[in-house]
Amino acid sequence: MNRLLFSCMAIVWTLLSFAQDKPDSTVVLDLAEDTTQVTTINDIVEVQEIITSRNYNAAHFSKVWSLNSFLNLDYNLTARLKPNKPIDLGYNNGEVPEFKSDWGVSLQLGKNYRLHKYPIINMIQFNIDYSYIDLNVNHYKAAEGNKLYDSSQKNNKDYYYIPWLLEKYEVNYGMTVGPSVTIAPFIYMDIPQLHYLKFNVYGHIGYHASLLYISNDKKDINNDKKGIYDAAEIPDNSNISDNPVRSTLKLNLGHGLIYGFGFNVSWKSIGLGYELRNGALNYQSLNHNIFGPDKYKFKTTTSRIYLQIRY
Repeated sequence: MNRLLFSCMAIVWTLLSFAQDKPDSTVVLDLAEDTTQVTTINDIVEVQEIITSRNYNAAHFSKVWSLNSFLNLDYNLTARLKPNKPIDLGYNNGEVPEFKSDWGVSLQLGKNYRLHKYPIINMIQFNIDYSYIDLNVNHYKAAEGNKLYDSSQKNNKDYYYIPWLLEKYEVNYGMTVGPSVTIAPFIYMDIPQLHYLKFNVYGHIGYHASLLYISNDKKDINNDKKGIYDAAEIPDNSNISDNPVRSTLKLNLGHGLIYGFGFNVSWKSIGLGYELRNGALNYQSLNHNIFGPDKYKFKTTTSRIYLQIRY
């Protein structure tokens, strides 16, 4: 009996000891410490707003700088052709003067090729411009006076003089290339529409071909030969009744380098600009049989304003 009682007491004592040594499984939550690791709804909203803002800005600035091609519709304020050295008119011992157009129009098509992928600080872009169409048409009125050339006269090479003083049309075509820089100065203003306002300056060089057509006219001194010549004074080398100078095609081909400098201001797809061009064109008559193979070098200057359409 004593053994049984002693065994029971030993078992109870052992259980009580085990209960005291078992770790406490109760968890105490320290709110001040644990809530710092919890992502709140406000945090999620703030992160989403930052992402949305960045995406919007990227799309907005990409749109601001997206239009790289252009179409220019030009009005030529003045176009001038000035002989590089004296050219004999073959009439009244005169020389070919400088010609000034009374109207002219131009058409340009081209593209700005970026030299760097993204604009510098979203404000400055350097480009190489290429105009694959630069087409010009200029009109030069006939000089004043009823008698502007002498179809009976020939030069020392036995060719007739080109009647430079008659009405002329010039058609000029070329391609140009050159650097430009575009600046968007208001890109950091809090007015998104002003971000599209850009200023561009450029310098271009190109090779041009020109056709100079001289119209047929009756301002030949020989049309009124009775008032100019007596019968004995009519030059021996003239054929007044059938002179080829009067009716032949007076077409001259020219070519040469042209340099252009200009600037424009644009907003989105619309812009306005100004350009000044200088260069030299070597003209030669396409009718060698009548006017000979001589070449005539003219300095050319054109100033023009234009409406630009970007796309």
